[in-house]
Amino acid sequence: MTRYAIDAHGVSRERLALAHDPAELRECASLVGASTSGGLASLGDEGDVLRVALERFRVVHTHALDAVADAADALGGRLDRSTLEARAAELFVTAQFAGVTTSSAVALGDPIDAAAS
Repeated sequence: MTRYAIDAHGVSRERLALAHDPAELRECASLVGASTSGGLASLGDEGDVLRVALERFRVVHTHALDAVADAADALGGRLDRSTLEARAAELFVTAQFAGVTTSSAVALGDPIDAAAS
């Protein structure tokens, strides 16, 4: 039988690595927007073709960076939930095993385990 387990340590490590990415990506989107706006302002009245290309670049790249930031944020949230869900399942199973072990000890009349319960 195949068993699956969540590597909570690995998930937590990846979550920490991902923690600052959304803010950094959003800052990058803001910088792309600001720098291309500066470039657009410097074109003056001439350079309509370049203006259109720069505007398209600004719109596409700022939206793309924002979308990747949203995706990273959502992934981080899902990693947090997965870790919490795995931990809750581990605690539930451990509590159930503890209950079965205590019940078995009492039923078998083990004086040491029975005294502990």
